[in-house]
Amino acid sequence: MRTFFRQFVHWIIKPHSILVTIVLFLFIGVLDMIRFNLHFLDPFNNGLKDYEVTDIVYSRLEDRDRVSINDEIILVNTGQPNRETLNQMLQKLHTYRPRAIGMDVLLGKNMDPVVDTALRNTMASIPNLVLGTQLGEYIPDREYFAESEEGNPFFLRDNLTGYTNFLSADNMTVRMFSPFEQFVSGPVDAFAVAVAREANPEAVRRLADRHNQIERINYIGSENFTKVSAEVLLDSNFNGADLFRNKIVLMGYIGEESWAESINDKFYTPLNPKYTGRALPDMYGVVIHANIIAMILNGDYIYDFPAWLVILLEILFTYVNVAMIHWIYRRFHVAFHPITRTIQLLEFSILFFMTAYLFHYFQVRVDLGSGILGLALAYDFVMIYESLLREPLTRFFARFQVYLPELPAGRNIE
Repeated sequence: MRTFFRQFVHWIIKPHSILVTIVLFLFIGVLDMIRFNLHFLDPFNNGLKDYEVTDIVYSRLEDRDRVSINDEIILVNTGQPNRETLNQMLQKLHTYRPRAIGMDVLLGKNMDPVVDTALRNTMASIPNLVLGTQLGEYIPDREYFAESEEGNPFFLRDNLTGYTNFLSADNMTVRMFSPFEQFVSGPVDAFAVAVAREANPEAVRRLADRHNQIERINYIGSENFTKVSAEVLLDSNFNGADLFRNKIVLMGYIGEESWAESINDKFYTPLNPKYTGRALPDMYGVVIHANIIAMILNGDYIYDFPAWLVILLEILFTYVNVAMIHWIYRRFHVAFHPITRTIQLLEFSILFFMTAYLFHYFQVRVDLGSGILGLALAYDFVMIYESLLREPLTRFFARFQVYLPELPAGRNIE
């Protein structure tokens, strides 16, 4: 038994491969420190990596036609209305008794005092109205957001509010949102969370019980919500009692015309058919909020593998690949390069389909980014190690009577 254990340990533990794996992950760690620091800096302006395998699942593999229309959320396209029109829309919507109304329209400086006062009075008369606002600059040492200068306190005062900021830079894909943040005056909800709280407080409680600083958005699409234009809503012949009663109404900009390709208040999402090299954003902000609300109400969340398990799998996966490359070099030196590259290609394919399968069928996301990067770099790092580091390290450890097993003599990786 002792001999078997000794042979097993000798077969599993390869000092050269361990050293290469350590150097490789140190290199990846440095890249991650430069590229990605999730919540230390302003979380709404991080340069997040702008491509994930799950984007292909969303844009190519998901069958959006099979997703039924969400009849709980009605989108009202405000276009670019004046405040008198907004007042009329709110008054009419309120008569239909919806569960909650969310208005994703930023009202700037004061204009006509009479119109502004009438609009504010209408807002104050609707208890389940949530107004969209913006968080200001993030203050890292205090871990809260300053007051934004974009919202007008005249309208926001004495009304429910929620911030509309997304976890994305201007040209990045919106994959996540932050449900709760700290404002200078205290805790504040995201716009979608504030609207969902008015409609279903229990669903928001379940969201809070997940204790996630950020949540990934489980998109159901853009065409899966009923849309009503301002012109239709204000038409004297239109009766929306059956359509709006006890529903969630989101008011916001969804383009001037159905055919218009306006990019005002439009963002990139994983549903974009061009998941790399995008030319145009694909979803309006208010539609993204609708997707978030639908996810919260349905409890249809995306689940991530525990970080510690992902790290462990990535380290084991990379170590096995490094050890395998060393073994192939010793056994098949002449065909070393084509064999190694073929195996890497097969592994890339397996990892891609495994990630896509788990996400598509189980809504489980496995981020093996470091493991895939380790797989891509393993061959090159083994070459660098064998060419430059193996002999100096072997001599260094020999001084302390720690001997690393040698590779067959006379074989230098080309």
